Amino acid sequence: MLQTITSNESYIFLAVFAVLALVALIYLLSPMSSLLDEISTRGAELRTRMRELLSQRGYSDGSKTHLLVGYVAIALDHHAAIWLLMERKLTGSAWALVRPVVECWIRALWINGLANEQQIEQARLDKLRFPPMREMYDAIKPVYSQTDTREDIDKLFQYVGRLWEVLSSYTHPGGRQIDRRLTGYTDTEIAQTFNLPTMVMMLLMRGFFLSMGHQRDADETYTLLTQYFAEFNERLSNPKKGQ
Repeated sequence: MLQTITSNESYIFLAVFAVLALVALIYLLSPMSSLLDEISTRGAELRTRMRELLSQRGYSDGSKTHLLVGYVAIALDHHAAIWLLMERKLTGSAWALVRPVVECWIRALWINGLANEQQIEQARLDKLRFPPMREMYDAIKPVYSQTDTREDIDKLFQYVGRLWEVLSSYTHPGGRQIDRRLTGYTDTEIAQTFNLPTMVMMLLMRGFFLSMGHQRDADETYTLLTQYFAEFNERLSNPKKGQ
């Protein structure tokens, strides 16, 4: 009888220990898991709203408008494709599309703010040799700073500049892309895969609406962007607090 009781007690102890270990594991993993789910859901919602705003208005057939609408459409499609790839656990392919989203943003700002008519027409005909992305980025920074002085968004602009080599490595089969095939992706990298293209998409959309003279759409986009930033920036910076 004593042996039976001891055996049962051991079983109960092991069962309780296993449950406690599972609870602890869930507690440790749930903040980032919850954060990833939330920024994924929010990003999809913002993309849907941007498509709605875009479809509510007509646009002229001028060369500049043709290009800007095209950049916006491509960025929205790439953003949606990133979400589909992430759902299929194709994280490397999703990361490869983050740089093209950023490129749409930089090119749109450059075309809208700095390109002359000849360059715009050449770009429309696919005959323009664009300046290197770093040169375009440096050239549009002063223009950007004059039109939008919000410190948080300006920091993101600087962050994208610092991240360019990383984005390029993922888009072109560089060392980072290859390494991740062997080591996998961290939760932080997965969070960035959702977060960065959403931030850039929203900046692109706001700039587009401003260039089209649609102030109300630009204001709504900016409000949604700043709300998104306020909701997730601190949690992304401190994942353990992202509950």
